Amino acid sequence: MKTDALATLLGLDDLAGHLVDVEVALGQALRSDNAYLSDPGLRVVEGGGKRLRPVLTIASAAAVAPDDFWDHRVRSGAVSVELVHVGSLVHDDIIDAADERRGVPTVNHIEGPSHAILVGDYLLARAGVEAARVSKEVAEVLAQTIADLCDGQSRETVDLFNVDREVDSMLRSVRGKTAALMRASCCIGALCTGRTGEPVDALTRFGEAFGMAFQIVDDVLDIVSTTRAMGKPVGHDMKEGVYTLPVLYALRSKGGDRLRSRLGGLIDDPASIAELLELVKANGAVEQALEMARAFNRTAADALDTLDDSPVVAGLSKLPAAYLEWALSEKTAGTYTLVG
Repeated sequence: MKTDALATLLGLDDLAGHLVDVEVALGQALRSDNAYLSDPGLRVVEGGGKRLRPVLTIASAAAVAPDDFWDHRVRSGAVSVELVHVGSLVHDDIIDAADERRGVPTVNHIEGPSHAILVGDYLLARAGVEAARVSKEVAEVLAQTIADLCDGQSRETVDLFNVDREVDSMLRSVRGKTAALMRASCCIGALCTGRTGEPVDALTRFGEAFGMAFQIVDDVLDIVSTTRAMGKPVGHDMKEGVYTLPVLYALRSKGGDRLRSRLGGLIDDPASIAELLELVKANGAVEQALEMARAFNRTAADALDTLDDSPVVAGLSKLPAAYLEWALSEKTAGTYTLVG
């Protein structure tokens, strides 16, 4: 979704201006006399992205302090979660041996994996500095989130090419590798205003549920979208042995034995990948996965029931469904939907 659409949905007229401030602060956070680290770090940060996590931080702060929320603490909190996000992507690109992300060559591709490890670590470290500028509590949340990201990614790695991967195990991995940072984005936004207790807990629950739905929809898109729409090859996860929710549902469905017989090892042939994607799409597994995403979206909206009514809270409650419906519409030409 574009910033103006998000601003309207969230009732945040100044959202674009706040994000400009965050963008400037991101550049300042990475400024260094060591170009070996700062130049590739800036290239990655400036390479685009939706800045969804800073939006969640800003909106969460506004949800608990609607009259006076924007200050240097919220800005630093937003910068910290985006730096963790980008740093984790640099590390993901090393794991995936990716040459490009969002149309920008990766650090892994240009400078090499050893250099990329240092750049990713640098981004995470600078995120910690930004969090510490807000408070001890925010720094603790961010540090735990980085640990959760590692936990989730490691659980996924352990289950590579495992056709017997359990759905619960997959969800636990998602809770760490994706939902943890969206949870932290909301929690930190609330903490930046000085709030404690139930308002913070409510937004934390909201962020985690949204993050779970977000990853499930992303995994669905890797099955049902197209290379042109996604800007990258579809079926990548299955090719690399990451069996996501729609694949796991397909393996357990009628006709799943045929899919099972074809999985369990690396797949290099594009034609084979295309055939396997059709097997996953043929038996209702995609719709089953989308139903779980809908359930997480409902959980996210329900989590905000304890907050005081405001345009921002109302917008946040609608955001998961609206954002993910937009993603499905954009990437599948309306073939799949979360409505209903």
